[in-house]
Amino acid sequence: MKKGSFAGRSCVVLTGATGFLGRELLWKLMGELPPEQDIVCLIRGDSDAVAEQRLHALLTEASPLPVGAPGRARVHAIAGDISQPRLGLSEAAFAALAVRTTDIYHGAATVRFDLPLAEARRTNVEGTRAMLELAEKARQAGCLRRFHYIGTAYVAGGRKGLVLESDHGGVPSFNNTYEETKCEAEGVVREHLGAGLPVTIYRPSIVVGDSKSGYTSSFKVMYWPLKVFARGLIPIVPASRASIVDLVPVDFVVNAIWALGQREDSVGRCYHLAAGPEHATSIGEAIDLAAEFFHVYKPLFVPIATFEKYVRPVLNFVMRGKRRQALETGRVYVPYLNYGASFDTRNARQDLRDSGLAVPDVRDYFETLMRYCVESDWGKRRV
Repeated sequence: MKKGSFAGRSCVVLTGATGFLGRELLWKLMGELPPEQDIVCLIRGDSDAVAEQRLHALLTEASPLPVGAPGRARVHAIAGDISQPRLGLSEAAFAALAVRTTDIYHGAATVRFDLPLAEARRTNVEGTRAMLELAEKARQAGCLRRFHYIGTAYVAGGRKGLVLESDHGGVPSFNNTYEETKCEAEGVVREHLGAGLPVTIYRPSIVVGDSKSGYTSSFKVMYWPLKVFARGLIPIVPASRASIVDLVPVDFVVNAIWALGQREDSVGRCYHLAAGPEHATSIGEAIDLAAEFFHVYKPLFVPIATFEKYVRPVLNFVMRGKRRQALETGRVYVPYLNYGASFDTRNARQDLRDSGLAVPDVRDYFETLMRYCVESDWGKRRV
C-alpha cells in the first residue's frame, strides 16, 4: 500500500482475504461498496510490498472483476499479523487505520483441527482480541459502524439435537481445538457486544463451493473424504448413515453476510448461515449421491467404536502407501462423520426474507460441486 494512497478516505478492513471464504467476501465487497470507500486487507508479510504482491496474485488469479476494473484500484493490502499486539503495526499506523475504519469483517482463523490448543488460541482467540482492539479504537474515533465476526456453527461442539442461534457456552465437549478456540473467540466478541460495541455474529456451517459454478479454492473438510471415497482408497468408514451433514455454498454465505450486515436491526444478533434441518443431508445420502456420480461401490458403514477397536488395527497392518496415509489423515474428520447436531436458522431466514436470499438445498447443486472437482482434478488445474 503506497503511503497516503487513500489518506482521508474511509475504509472497510477485511481479514482472511487469502482464505477460501475471505476471498469470496473480498469480491463481494468490491462489487457492493460505494466507489469512495476503500478496502484494506490485512495480509501476512514482511512488508507492505510483500502483502501487496500476495493481494495482486489473489486478484489476478480468480477475481470476477477484470484487470483495470474501477473496483480494483481501491483495494489495498497492509502487512500485519493478528496474533501480534496492534496487529504488528506501529502505534501511528494502527491509529491511522482506526480513524478511517467504518466496518471490520474479521474472518481470519486457523482452520486446522489438529493444532495444539495454545497455538490455535494464539490465532483464533488472541487474533480476535487484536481486531476488537482496532474496532474499539475506531469507535472512539466516532467512525465505526459495525464489527462483523465470522465464526462457525461448530462452536456447538459435542451438542446433540437442535442448536439455536441464541445458544452459546455450556458445550459438553469439543471435537478439536478449532471448535474450542472459535467458541472462546465468540465469547470474547460477546463481551465487547455487551459493552456496547456494534457487533453482528455469523456462524457458517461447512462451506462448500459456489452453487452455480461449483468453484472452490479449498478442497478440505467435506472434499477430502469425498476425494478419498471417489478413488476407492477406504472401503470401510466409521460413520452412521444417519449422521447430519450441513453444507452451505459459499455464494449464499457471502451474500447473506453482506445483506444481513446492511440491516440496522442486525446489530447484536447471531445468525446460523447453514442448511438447517430443512435442507441438511446425511452421511448416507451424501455417499449415495457421490457413489452414483463417481460410479464407485458404496463403503461399508461401521460404528466408530467397532472401527477403532477391530477395523483400524487390521487396516493399519495391511494398508500401505496412499491408503495408509488416507487412513491416518482421515482421523480428524471422523467426528463429522458421526455428527448429531443440527443448526436452527430462524433468525437468518427471517432477516433475509426481504433480500430474497434463501439457502439452496444441497441435493440441487451437489453434482455441480462434484463436476468442478473432476474438471479441476481436485484443484490441481485451473478451470
